[in-house]
Amino acid sequence: MKSSQRYKNWLTAQQASVDLNTTSAEICRLISIGRLSGVKFKQDGRSGKAQWLVDPKSVTKEKRRNPKRWAKSKKDNQPT
Repeated sequence: MKSSQRYKNWLTAQQASVDLNTTSAEICRLISIGRLSGVKFKQDGRSGKAQWLVDPKSVTKEKRRNPKRWAKSKKDNQPT
């Protein structure tokens, strides 16, 4: 199995930050303290920085753990 297929359904830190209504830096912090499951992934054959991939199950678990913190405010739903 190729490593890219192993993480096919995982979210990038940016996608997880949208789902949790926070910043990607906060997502990386949550990974570092063990609240989210994630891996640093570098694509084969591509130069540049690696990106964090987050297990979507851990995002769902985190949302259930503290729903008030991750609830989107009404202000977020208003068009700009």
